[in-house]
Amino acid sequence: MNLLLTSIGKRIELIGHLKSSFRVIGVDASAENPAKSFVDAFYRVPRCREEGYVRELLAVCGKEKVSLLVPLYEPEFEILNAVRDKFEKIGVKLVLSEESVTEICNDKRKTAAFFKKYDIPAPETLSDSEVEAVIGGEQAEFPLIVKPADGMGSEGIFFAKNRRELEFFYGYVENALVQRCARGKEYTIDVLCDFYGEPVYIVPRIRLEVRSGEVTKSRVDLQRRVVEETKRLLGLLNREGQVCGPMTIQCFWEESEQSLKFIEINPRFGGGVPLAFAAGADYAAALKRMGESLAGERPDLTVFREREIRELTMLRYTQAVYESKTAGT
Repeated sequence: MNLLLTSIGKRIELIGHLKSSFRVIGVDASAENPAKSFVDAFYRVPRCREEGYVRELLAVCGKEKVSLLVPLYEPEFEILNAVRDKFEKIGVKLVLSEESVTEICNDKRKTAAFFKKYDIPAPETLSDSEVEAVIGGEQAEFPLIVKPADGMGSEGIFFAKNRRELEFFYGYVENALVQRCARGKEYTIDVLCDFYGEPVYIVPRIRLEVRSGEVTKSRVDLQRRVVEETKRLLGLLNREGQVCGPMTIQCFWEESEQSLKFIEINPRFGGGVPLAFAAGADYAAALKRMGESLAGERPDLTVFREREIRELTMLRYTQAVYESKTAGT
């Protein structure tokens, strides 16, 4: 079975895992990416907002007889959701949550509204008028988090320790959102959902060290409350639209207060998901089983849901790929 990944960049560990069950085709807007050396076939395609992007993806899917398409880059989600039917007509299943879900995830204001609607514990989000009041002198507890409502990863996130910094960052960050700080252990939860929105895997891990927005040290911690509340969150999110495929959810757990607060939902693979693979979450085999059943009955994924997950620690390091001067010509 053939699976296509978009925007492969440097997702080498992800590719290696998926190759255990699939022939993996990779596409990217740049030919200068290390991951192309690890996929079974690579194609350069236009950027997702450029003319011809969808046309080229459809052509690659047809040529390579792709069964599953997994996008890795948030700006692609809206575009691909809008043409989901075009891929289905040629037998390609888009492994991506519906647009109503991705909109909630990719717009932090909508994420905050979703948390509030369903009484999901989360840091308070300040309205624009409340932020202006604090800047003007109203009493507030610092630090406060200032981040872009449509941001990705950890880009553009700042801690305002006082009014002066809040005023500066609130003006500096485009489309700024201000929230109160969550405290405690920071968890990233790697999730894989089937085509019916049911979680196949839920693997919480503690973020021990992050560099440039990507985790470099992490440890699986199967904290019962985190797992249970994540299941509840996913069930509520399914009320808003069909959840499907990989999800990356972030929260903080304050042990002394037994307090859990969710901060983000991302409808994609997280950068640290290879730790979940190593701990026993066989995403590749589960996805293959899901893909094999597309034309038949709902697959029984019990064997994957009941698979034992080990509490491993991941310590990352950097490797390089070298190309000759003419490699990209």
